[in-house]
Amino acid sequence: MHPASARLTCALAALLSLSACRPDTAGGRDLVSRTLFTATGAYDAQADQRERIPAGQRRTTWTERPPLDAEQVVVIYDSDARPLSWMLEIRAPRFTAQALAGEGAGRVQTPSGAALRPAATSRLADALILPAKGGMRVLTRGYVTQNEPALLPAFQRR
Repeated sequence: MHPASARLTCALAALLSLSACRPDTAGGRDLVSRTLFTATGAYDAQADQRERIPAGQRRTTWTERPPLDAEQVVVIYDSDARPLSWMLEIRAPRFTAQALAGEGAGRVQTPSGAALRPAATSRLADALILPAKGGMRVLTRGYVTQNEPALLPAFQRR
């Protein structure tokens, strides 16, 4: 093999191996990233329904091609503070709440029953994952403060 070809082949192999290790920034393979992108609006253009609901909130629903591996995904968010105040309802997910919560997640009790708090190092650290009929709900502290204050104590316990 020609030395220039060998260097090119080695460089290409190194580049491919690095990109294979890099988290998918579009959220394709990384469940937490994809969840955050869904909650904050990256996939809204693909939604089946977008609507205004009371109290300055909006709801976006995916049924045909949800951005998460589930039958249906609904996000309710504060239109003025979407990155901080949202709730995802994930129906019939093909992943577990534990998979979404990640390593180091803690169990907490809420008035709605047991829930998971992702570890402080998680990108979902300021969220609560609750089992729900047929799936799960993921709520940020901002959403809970505004809409479900009875769940606030779960954010104080680890």
